[in-house]
Amino acid sequence: MARRASVYLVKWPGIMNNPRSERLSPRRETRFSGTFLKDEALFLANLPIIDAVVSQVCRRHHLTAAEADDFASEVRLHIIERNYEPLRKFEGRSTLRTYLTVVVTHLFLDYRNRLWGKWRPSAEAKRHGPPATLLERLVTRDGWTFDQALETLRVNHGVEVTDALRALGVKLTQRTPARQFVAEVEAGGIESTAPPADANVLRAEQGFLAKRVQTALDRVRQTLTAEQRLILKMRFEDSVPVADIARALHLNQKRLYRTIEQLLAMLRHGLEAEGIDRHEVSALFADGALSDVDSTTTQPRADAAGSPQPAERARTPWLKS
Repeated sequence: MARRASVYLVKWPGIMNNPRSERLSPRRETRFSGTFLKDEALFLANLPIIDAVVSQVCRRHHLTAAEADDFASEVRLHIIERNYEPLRKFEGRSTLRTYLTVVVTHLFLDYRNRLWGKWRPSAEAKRHGPPATLLERLVTRDGWTFDQALETLRVNHGVEVTDALRALGVKLTQRTPARQFVAEVEAGGIESTAPPADANVLRAEQGFLAKRVQTALDRVRQTLTAEQRLILKMRFEDSVPVADIARALHLNQKRLYRTIEQLLAMLRHGLEAEGIDRHEVSALFADGALSDVDSTTTQPRADAAGSPQPAERARTPWLKS
């Protein structure tokens, strides 16, 4: 039995060893290191072709020397971080320079989109044709002034500047400027176009007060009859003259004036009973906080016969009166 055991041990020398320290691991590590060194040698051997393709793409897109250096670093870093996969994918169906031109061009598009964001011409520029699209690209995307863009169109592209192009340029200069990336040390000196924090707090308070006013108005209107609500709607929502309202509803015109005054007084007293002052409502109108408030009553009011009537809109023009 001892002899058989020794035979098995000689035939399988690693059977008593720790699996974590088996002899296949150094072999695999050497193979991986060899592949890595081979890919690195392939990258270094083709680095002059990569740099030549990068320079060609940079000249085609009119990059400055600093921008070209940044993009060249981006390309090299991309190839290295991908474990030289763009080079290993080359199948030889074209020249290596042609293949790398396609790869670097796609990398340049991603690079520009990351810096500038994706840009597409507007429908108005497309309607005016390629010169208008080029003008919009120079002004909106590239950040050129209107005079510089017109001079470029005239000198470099031989485009005759028409009144339509000038009108489009005026519209482009009135648009909100696009995002601009600056250094961190310069960010503190740039004024923000967003409203300050206290303005947002004040706007939230005004919105809450506007909803409170609208709720109180709906509650007061529920106490009115269907005819009274119709009179208010025709007079202040539809701007119908008092004479036409009296004629349509078969009412006395002189009495209708007094009725409208009484209805407005009822609304005013109802709002004051809810703790809402006239000056607060005037301030809300001055700031535009009540311009978008247009709620409907949640509980329909029944008429004289007992059948429920549909909810009516409570418009803010009544509050102005």
